[in-house]
Amino acid sequence: MNRRSFSILLSVAALALASVSAAPAGKAKDEESHTVTIKDLKYDPAKMSIKAGQTVTWINKDTNDHTVIGDSNDAFKSENLGSGDTFKYTFKDPGKYPYHCKYHPRMKAIVVVE
Repeated sequence: MNRRSFSILLSVAALALASVSAAPAGKAKDEESHTVTIKDLKYDPAKMSIKAGQTVTWINKDTNDHTVIGDSNDAFKSENLGSGDTFKYTFKDPGKYPYHCKYHPRMKAIVVVE
């Protein structure tokens, strides 16, 4: 291999390496996943802040059945969630979204959408 061929090969390898290292390392902030765990008759976390367009997933890790119901005219509403069941909702508009469980009136939490 002559010096010119080696130089070209080295340049191509450097460009390939640069393009790989410039690739994003994971999901963008707007694509972050947000999870609320339901356990011991609580939503955890009880307050979550997200950006408009992001999705929250609730997962029931309790032995009791639960629901996730938005306080404002049922802005969002899950079906009955048995142990291991999940519910997802994408929040499109900024605001405060308090919610509760229809079976357990003291179970309350809020999602704040910026």
